[in-house]
Parts: sequence; structure tokens; C-alpha cells
Amino acid sequence: MAPHAEKSTGISRRNTLTTTGAALAAATGLAGCLGGSSGDGGAQFSPINEELTVWHAMGGTNGETLNQIGTDFEEEFGTGVNMEFQDSYENVLTNTLSAFDSGNVSDMLQVDSLFAQQVLDTDQVRPVEEILPDDFDADIFLDNVAEFFTVDGDLASLPFNNSNAIMYINRDAFEEAGLDPDDPPQTLAEVRSASEQLVDQGVTQYGITWPNHVWFVETWYGFEGELLTDAENGHAGEPSELRTPDAAYDLYDWWKGMADDDLYTNPGIEAWGEATSLFIEQEAAMVLTSTASVAGLIADSEDFTVDAAPYPSISETRVGPVIGGASFYVPDGLPEERYEEIGQLLEYMAQPEVQTEWHKGSGYYPITQPSVDALREEGWFEENPMYQVALDQLQNGDASDPATKRALLGPARNVQTVIQNKSVDILNADSIDAEIEALKTEVDDVLTEYYN
Repeated sequence: MAPHAEKSTGISRRNTLTTTGAALAAATGLAGCLGGSSGDGGAQFSPINEELTVWHAMGGTNGETLNQIGTDFEEEFGTGVNMEFQDSYENVLTNTLSAFDSGNVSDMLQVDSLFAQQVLDTDQVRPVEEILPDDFDADIFLDNVAEFFTVDGDLASLPFNNSNAIMYINRDAFEEAGLDPDDPPQTLAEVRSASEQLVDQGVTQYGITWPNHVWFVETWYGFEGELLTDAENGHAGEPSELRTPDAAYDLYDWWKGMADDDLYTNPGIEAWGEATSLFIEQEAAMVLTSTASVAGLIADSEDFTVDAAPYPSISETRVGPVIGGASFYVPDGLPEERYEEIGQLLEYMAQPEVQTEWHKGSGYYPITQPSVDALREEGWFEENPMYQVALDQLQNGDASDPATKRALLGPARNVQTVIQNKSVDILNADSIDAEIEALKTEVDDVLTEYYN
């Protein structure tokens, strides 16, 4: 996702579902098409193309891999597939909301897990469990994956490109600083200790960096077994407050200390590329980012040896990570005869051979047990151990613990913006306590405006 300057404190459910789509529509010349649907459910939609159309946010080699999957499906089943790159998850979301208003929709929509509840709240999507062929076995999905995407007992969307946050290290820098790259830091205290050694010896300018993105905060909460909000992160009802347990104070106290002592550098809000560049340019010896970065970091680290390590936790508690990435939603209200072809494509994308192709080409972990089994049987993980780190981290997590489910919030984008902006305020403050209280107040206001 690209850096985003928005700083909104909260809007109502209705405004969230209408103004987001309208804003992008105006920017892209679609404003004149709005108004074809009431937004109250039960709308009748028209496909935007005769071929099946998939709106996605996969660029670069990931987009090429996805395009090939579409081509392979077309060759095997004779059904045309038009993979349309929308530049970002935010554009998929805003284009989707605009399309729901205009009445002309894509057949499949790749929605970031962060925005799941906002799409569900439109009442304009059909659970993929109702679209997949009757003999499709939904139990093939890994438990930790299926748990998040199952809503009210139904598989709401098709998991596809899923990930969790891990840590990458510069093995050469670790060795030069006298650190053991085979025993990377496992806790925040150990990250600080390693950073001090790296910086004090002049090996790198900083110890660690990561994009200022809510996902990393969510991940730290998850490992501590702490819920980000009440109502089990929004999975057990409408959340009303941001939780600020002791672990949150421990996190921000560490984070601010790292920044104050120049052991950490903030690349910017949602600055994914900038964080990666700091690592590739060897300004920082550690970076926290997605498992989907594995292939790219291997390719780009020509001057040093990169390795992957589990995400460092606040304490020695390691309940589990929250899921990241996206899944495919399907609009309700399309011509009924179209759902058979959509179901066929959904089923195809979950096949073991397709999932292994996607995993190898992208770095996202395989999300079905048959694909994991196939990769292990061929020795893929033994030959490519960096690809296994995130999968092990996922499977070692407690899928039954609500803290490992990513927050399911209608105003997720607004909550995200508040947490990211207030994190900067906390780093710049003389005392973290008042700023954490202000963070909680702002998020609580966002939730109250949306749900009341």
C-alpha cells in the first residue's frame, strides 16, 4: 500500500460505505455513474465484461503470476478471465464501493483483510461458500486462515494471498557485529540489545526499521494474546473501544526508546518500499515486513546474505500472529448463471497445484493443507527455508485464541489512520502515557460514530 496522508477521526457507518466509493469515483471520472443501487442489499448488478473479471492489487511479479493463473484456467476450462490490476488494495475497495453504486461490478474482488468488515457491511456480497461447487471441501484451508474468513458460520470470501509479518536480517552485518545470525532476536529486549551492538560498532546506522502500519501493532498484540478491541476484535459483535493493556505501554515505551536512541528509524506511515530500501541499502540490519517480501528481498540483496526469522514478541509470550493479505469476495445480485463459472474459478484458485504455483511465485504462504503437503513432499521448504518461517509461525499460533484473529472493524481504515498517526505523536512526546490515552480516545470515538 502506498503512503496515505488521511487523518480522519471517524465517520458513521453510512458515510463510510458511501463517501469512500464516491471519492475515488470522482477522481477517476466515474462520478456520473453513481446511484444505480440503493446500498441496502438486494441490488441487481451487471458484469462489467463478458469475460469473468477479477479486480486485484497484485503488481510486479505477483501480478504476472496471477495473470498466468487466469490464463491457465482459461485454457483448461474455456472460460475467459480478465485480471484487472487496480494499483492498490485501497483502490480495489473504493472502486468496489463505487461499482456497487453504479450497478456495474467485477465478478471477483481482492479485498485486504483490513477492509473485510466494511465490504461485508454493504450487504452486497455473497458468501463464497454458497458459490463454490457442492463437492468443494472447505476443510482444506489451514485452520488459522479459515478462522478469519469464516463469518457467521460461512466462508465469506476465498482466502488466497495471505501472509504474516516476519523479521528479515542481514546475516553479514550480524556476523560483523559479533552476533549469531542463526540465533536472531526473539523479543523486543533482544532486538534492542542486537541493535545497540550493530550501531555501536558502526556496522549499520540503525538496528531495525519497519513501515508505520497498523498491522505491526496488531501483530504485537496477537503474540501477547491481547485483543486490539473488545468484542473479540469485532468477531463477537460490534466493538466499542481500543484496548490498551500493559503490553501496549511496554511496546510504545520500547519503540520510543529505540527511536530516541537512534536504534530504529521511522521510514514513514505505510512506507513499505522505504523500509525495504533501508534494509537493502544496509542502513538497517533488521526489517519487519510481510512474508510476501521473501522473493524480492532475496533477489535484491546482492551485496549481502538475507535471512528470515520469526517476528520478535514484546515478551516471551508467543500466542500467534494475526493474518494479513487478502481474499476474494463476490458481489451478490449478478445474473445467476454467472455464479457457476465464478465458483469454478474460485475452486481452481484453491487447488494444490495453483496454490503451490502462487506460493513459489509470490512468497505468500500456501493456505491449504494439500498444497503444504505437496511442497513438503517435493522438498521445497528444505531447499528454501526462508519460505517456511511464516508458515511455521502461522501454524504454531493458537487459532482458537481470538487475539490471533485480525480485527474485523467496519471503520478499519479510520482506526488504522488514527493508530498510525498517533504512533508518531507517541514517539515525539515527552511522556507516552497521555498520548496512549489520547490514542484510545480517538479510536473509541471512531468506533462509536460508526456503530451508533
